[in-house]
Amino acid sequence: MKKILYILLLSVLTINVIAQNWTEPVNVSNMGGFNQLPDYCFDDNGVIHCVWVHVYETNFSKIFYSKSYDDGLTWTTGEDISLNEEKRLSQPHIVCDSENNIHLTYDYDTGNYLETLVYYKKFNGTNWSESFVVSENMPESHANKLVIDNNDRIYCFWFRILYNNGTTFYRYMENGEWSDIFIPYDNNDYFPFLNCDVDSDNNLHWIGAHYYEWQTAYEIKPVYFYYNYGNDEWSDFVKFGERYSWYGFDIDLDVPENPHLVWQEFTNDSIPPNDGTFYTYYDGDNWKTPELIVEDPKNQQIVIDNYNNPNIFDIEKYENGHKILFYYFSNSIWNGYVLDETQNAFFDLNAKKNNNQIYIFYTKSLMIEEGQIYYSKMDMMTGNIKIHTPFNKLKLFPNPFKNNLTISFELKFNGKFQLKIYTIQGKLINTLIDENNAPGRYQIMWNGTDKNGKEVNSGLYLIRLQAGRQVMTRSVEIIK
Repeated sequence: MKKILYILLLSVLTINVIAQNWTEPVNVSNMGGFNQLPDYCFDDNGVIHCVWVHVYETNFSKIFYSKSYDDGLTWTTGEDISLNEEKRLSQPHIVCDSENNIHLTYDYDTGNYLETLVYYKKFNGTNWSESFVVSENMPESHANKLVIDNNDRIYCFWFRILYNNGTTFYRYMENGEWSDIFIPYDNNDYFPFLNCDVDSDNNLHWIGAHYYEWQTAYEIKPVYFYYNYGNDEWSDFVKFGERYSWYGFDIDLDVPENPHLVWQEFTNDSIPPNDGTFYTYYDGDNWKTPELIVEDPKNQQIVIDNYNNPNIFDIEKYENGHKILFYYFSNSIWNGYVLDETQNAFFDLNAKKNNNQIYIFYTKSLMIEEGQIYYSKMDMMTGNIKIHTPFNKLKLFPNPFKNNLTISFELKFNGKFQLKIYTIQGKLINTLIDENNAPGRYQIMWNGTDKNGKEVNSGLYLIRLQAGRQVMTRSVEIIK
């Protein structure tokens, strides 16, 4: 009896070992109403600085600021730093320089699209400066991005969709002085810059969205390109993807400073189409073939940890709401782990690394009219513990199928497991397993029916195997 109890206890501890690495989510904003679009940075004293948008009305919102002196456990009361009483503000971004000054940019008057401008403010630790218009004489400037290099050169990028079919502009600040305004790619292509990382030589590595002048928005693809700091030149770009892409573009550099990319892309041409999280990286010689990590996600983020492992995050739909998933590669497969869940929705997932920690900030909608900013972190020094996964070798065959699908997998530990079928919209179709199971190999048949025994329609469906917070998801197509 004692031996059985020991085995059960060991299996529970092993299944939940990852949960010990991620902290419980902490509410950062702690104020009523709808708070969204968080961004954050770290100073040399270990203080975390966070900004976000607090929405009052459809066309009226402010920028709020808070900081944490204890690595995110507690936060100061949110402070209104925009002192704006009439306009809609959006897209706040912050960076910290080597003297611990905080630099902020944001989109101003986004309720009036043709008059939107990009503003800048600086915080010296005591006071916020007056606002400065970065996109001077350029109304209709949106989607600002803020980047700081290792020499404290601060870049601000923004996008004008009505200029030459969609063009990105930028300028930089050195020693308190702003440069002229530059156009990296002056043509008629659609080309917003989306996310960036900086290497040790101050080169800027970007992921962006692109389609050529004669194409349409359905031809949007992710592209990689970079700014060579030494030569003051922008590279040609490398294009990825087979189908329409738009949301969730992110980039991070590994230890040799090679780029790793993630993005959301349609996986088929059906109506409505399904989409997936795709991942690729440059190994120093070649780009790897893009890999599909999971289907039915949004808001992809990537962080390369201290062991050079990719850590991928996204938001996915379930029958009871939405969940934030963390994916890591172990035992030759991608494994998912649920970081948070809500009956409503998540937005604005934002993942970064600092020293030995991976941080995520996000908006959690608790009710339709309320959204709070939350935060969690993982210690990368214990990241290798995450190789312990409760299942392995989830396979579906035949795929596509007409009459019967065989779902095979291996359970590695005792515990409660769930095997469920979902539509690509996240609706629960059928539950095949929801019980305690012993370790071993399993083969489960699904005959293409819902929980009432009715045949489902042709199309794509998701097969999800879950134990506690750990998840594996695969897609299958039914052909009638």
